[in-house]
Order: sequence, then C-alpha cells, then structure tokens
Amino acid sequence: MKQIKIGTRGSKLALVQANLAAEAFQKLGYETEFVVVHTRGDANLKASLSEIGRGAFTDVFAQMLAEGELDVAVHSAKDLPTTADRDGFACLPRADARDVLVSLPGKELRRIGTGSPRREAAIRRLYPQAEVLPIRGNVDTRIRKMKEGQYDALVLAMAGLNRLNFQDDEVLLSPLSVTDCVPAACQGIIAIEGKLGQAINHPATAQAAQIERSCQRLLEGGCTGGVGCYFDGNILFAQKEGRVAQVKYQGEESILELAKKIKEVAG
Repeated sequence: MKQIKIGTRGSKLALVQANLAAEAFQKLGYETEFVVVHTRGDANLKASLSEIGRGAFTDVFAQMLAEGELDVAVHSAKDLPTTADRDGFACLPRADARDVLVSLPGKELRRIGTGSPRREAAIRRLYPQAEVLPIRGNVDTRIRKMKEGQYDALVLAMAGLNRLNFQDDEVLLSPLSVTDCVPAACQGIIAIEGKLGQAINHPATAQAAQIERSCQRLLEGGCTGGVGCYFDGNILFAQKEGRVAQVKYQGEESILELAKKIKEVAG
C-alpha cells in the first residue's frame, strides 16, 4: 500500500479539510501522512488579508510540491492565487458556498466584523447603519471577540462552520443569499494541488472552480478587489465593489457579458 504525504496548515479547519482528502485517498487504498506547514499568513496575524494577499497561505506548498517534499497539498480553494498557472488543482465536492451573518440574538447590529473587502461591500449595502470593522483569527477567536463586545456580528463562511460542526446556542446564524452577498470564487471548495489529486477529483466542482476563477481574473479581483464570483451549475453570479449581476452561463462569452452587466450597474 503506497503512503502519500499530504501538506496542510495546522488550523482546526485546515486539518478537517485535510482529513476529508485523506479519507478519499484511503478509499482508493492509499495510506496517508500529514505534513503540517506554518505559512507566512499564519505568521502575520496583524495585517489584513487584503494586505498580505492571496498566496499567503498556499505559496510555500507549491515549492514543497515542486521539490518532492509533498505528494499533494490541501487548501481552501479560495486562498489560492487566481493566476492561470495555479488552475490545475483537483477538488472535493463543494460544501455550502454562502456567507453567513453570525450575531447575538436581540443585539442591534452597529459593528460588524469582517476582513474581506467583498463582504464589507455587501454588508454596507445590506446594513447601511452599521460600522464595518476588520477582524482576523480562526472561528473560535472571532466568536470570542464578538461575545466580549468588540463586535455585534460577524460575516463568516457557511462551509467552514459546517465542516467544524459549529454549534453554539448563544449565537444566531443568518445565511446570506448569493444575490445579496456573492461568495468568493471557489468558496466552499477544497482544492488538492499535485498530480495525484486527480484521483479524487469531483468534476462538477472542478468545473465551477475554473469558471469562477476565470470570472475573477476578468473582473480583476484579488484579495483587494472586493470581487465575488459564484457558479451554481446554471447561473453565474458576480459582485464587484458592492454591485451584483448574473447571467445564464453558456461558455466563456458569458463571463464577458457578466462583466458588461457589472459596468452597467455602476453606470
């Protein structure tokens, strides 16, 4: 039985995601070993995600794969740089792609925490009375800060909460529709980099990932762009700087049509 080395970050969510990939490989007869890596994104907890940029949690894995230190690396796909040279990853089946407003019941929403320009733009449109404040840290840290009174609500990814089996009777979860807050490209998708990842690839999810990444590139959306792109298998949704549009996806030309619609909304 062949043993493979799986690269992963050491956060609770990263290890849950790595375990899902390991289970898929084990069903094919592989033995798996985790190689836990501390990334520059983990090392810099003061700067915002928009400041440290895409790749902060994933670049080191690309080097380790190239040097043969890993067989595959497992990431949240939305953390990967959106450049075309990083398109060749496999995917596990997608989880719930939506964002979710996490709040304390009965609390007036005056301060909402998020580190995402995309989420900030959506929240400013949905809750114009609220101040949007930056936040970093894992789910437990963010929830603790909210309960301490630093925030009245947070915006998090539904997929992460579900994978962590998050349960807390003290907080209220209010999922945001994809038309109110378009998810980040590849949100809810676990990416497996490395050739061996194709053995466990989920084709429909991989197709959605590539469409969304193409859309994000066209709309010039990195971590600082405030861009969301989401494909539900039929409709492609996009958000840029708070503006939202959608088209029925019929190939690459649909992305161009969507970009034009976004500009029309701005006009």
